[in-house]
Amino acid sequence: MPQSRFHHLKFLQPILVLLLVGIAIISLTFSIQSFQSVEKTIRTSSFKAFNNSIEASYDIVDTALNESIKRYLRGIVLTSAKFITQIQKSPSLTQEQKTALIQKYINSNKIGDTGYPYVLNSKGQLVFHPIFQGRNVSEYRHIQEQIDNDDHFVEYLWTNPGEEKPRRKLAYSIYVEELDYVISASAYKDEFLHFIDKTILKDKLSKYQYGKTGYVYVINLTGELILHPSYEGENIRSLIGENADGLLKKIRQSANRHSLQMNLINGSSEATFHAATVEDYTYTITMDNNTYQKDVLYIYYPYLDWAIVSGISRDELNRPTNTLLYSSLALILSLTTIIIVLLLLLNHRHNKLVNVLNCDYLTGLLNRRAFHDMASKLISDKHHPTTFTPYSIILLDIDFFKRINDTYGHIVGDKIIAIVGKAISQYPHILAARYGGEEFVLFTTISDPKHAIRFTEQVRQKIDQYNTLHEKITLSAGITTINKPNVLLDDVIDQADKALYHAKNTGRNKVVHYQEL
Repeated sequence: MPQSRFHHLKFLQPILVLLLVGIAIISLTFSIQSFQSVEKTIRTSSFKAFNNSIEASYDIVDTALNESIKRYLRGIVLTSAKFITQIQKSPSLTQEQKTALIQKYINSNKIGDTGYPYVLNSKGQLVFHPIFQGRNVSEYRHIQEQIDNDDHFVEYLWTNPGEEKPRRKLAYSIYVEELDYVISASAYKDEFLHFIDKTILKDKLSKYQYGKTGYVYVINLTGELILHPSYEGENIRSLIGENADGLLKKIRQSANRHSLQMNLINGSSEATFHAATVEDYTYTITMDNNTYQKDVLYIYYPYLDWAIVSGISRDELNRPTNTLLYSSLALILSLTTIIIVLLLLLNHRHNKLVNVLNCDYLTGLLNRRAFHDMASKLISDKHHPTTFTPYSIILLDIDFFKRINDTYGHIVGDKIIAIVGKAISQYPHILAARYGGEEFVLFTTISDPKHAIRFTEQVRQKIDQYNTLHEKITLSAGITTINKPNVLLDDVIDQADKALYHAKNTGRNKVVHYQEL
């Protein structure tokens, strides 16, 4: 080889090496940036799932208390309505005697420590009340809601005379048309701790544990374990030692902040509710000569002075990112393949998390929140604002579900809910969800009311094909069909709910369309 040519190649050699090194550095930098982005997304998704588990636990506790109080207040209201109607229809009593008897009944019926029944007319005037008889209270929002609804359960902030700060109050009411009376019963939420069934509540909370080392438990401000899988009734200090002092201090700070917020709110029902906030705490604990770091999320539940807590080891919380870190050693050899695999795994993990958050665990159908989001998008398509597709909303309710639960137990009740969910899931062309308790909601593009009724009857008959129990399962249904755009989903569901209410009040085990009302 000529000398000049040799020197030419010798000159190119370091350039090629530098070029290869540059490509390697660029590839490595790109790999690190991609890893950091994927790691951050997985870490965020993991923490969000952990965070959502504690928020879901809060909702379970709150719903359990609300439903118990609702059933209790409803019994009082129905009993009061029956008594008042009998008195008002009595031909042997003068109007003055009737008024005196009803007022005496109102004064003598105490609900909890400070709750009471009362009677309004359709103009918002207190016809019978322990203190404010004759006063017009129609300016309050919860009163307007009671006037506007024949059967209503409402939660609001209220301050009784002599109290310093507002508390959450619950009221149940029904409208008695023949008397033009709204008969209601109200009570403060925090006066009904004894309504909580701890066994059922603990079973429900156990379904929201995160990972292998994470579980949900409930403590009070002194550290007593109100609900715990293994150490219920003990103090949290017996489990985590002096670390409990720091956790309890933060929980008390949350309680104080909530108290200060409530002191800034006036006592009217128009006040804004302050949503509870998930907060975090980290501590280190040594067990079996091994040291672990624990991440704790908690949320303060003010109505019972509880904190709902969930903890998980840092190692388990970081396990997905640690696995990704070890896998990144192979990125140098196979950057493109690894990135694609990671993105697919991330997408799969994200879809699983979305599925867990959107689905009802008992039936596999959508939950209420997911249904509301999806149905709202279907009825208001921003990409095609000039087009509109008519649709129907169907509400289904299991008849005499409370009696079934009381007679056969909650396990059979859950099986019945699962059977109904399985029957509904046989129709994949509809959007279906468990709307709450024993109630289901369906969204379908059926635009003809008769066809909607016929389809609903098919769904009801489908239950028998999947019913393996001795108990006959029947459903009541309410339907509404919308043929015009720009109708709010909540208003549509309210129409279907009124039709359902009519079906249940006229014999049950039937289908009623809103147009029939």
